[in-house]
Amino acid sequence: MIDVPNEAVEVGFPADTANMSIARTVAAAVAARADLTIDQIEDVRLAVDEAVAYVITHANHETRVRCRMWVADGSLHAVVSGPTGATAPPELAPFSLTVLTALVGDVDTDLHDGDLVIHWSLARDHSVNA
Repeated sequence: MIDVPNEAVEVGFPADTANMSIARTVAAAVAARADLTIDQIEDVRLAVDEAVAYVITHANHETRVRCRMWVADGSLHAVVSGPTGATAPPELAPFSLTVLTALVGDVDTDLHDGDLVIHWSLARDHSVNA
C-alpha cells in the first residue's frame, strides 16, 4: 500500500463521471504548486481524469472515489482509489494503460482493503526553463 503523507491534498466525491471535473481542477492546482510545466499540468489533468474514470468504471455503485495528491522528492504523486467488489485488481485496459503511461510514465494498480488503487508520479521536466 502507498504511504500517503498527511500533507496530501485529498478530494472525495460520489463515483459518478459528472464529478470528474472536480478531480481535474484539484489536480491542476496541485500540479501548479509542484512547479510543473504548463504541458505537464495538462498531462496531470488528463492522467487524473483517466484514473478516476477507470476507478468509477470498477467501483461499487453508491460509493466514493478518493484522489490524494502530494509533492515529494521533486515529483507530484497521485493516488486514486475507490471501493470495488473485485478480489484481484482489475488490469488496466490497454487504452487506459497506454494513455496513463504516455502521460506520466509508470502506473501501479493494486487492491487494498477492497479498494482499487491507482498510483503514479510525475517529476518536473527540468529541460524546460521556468
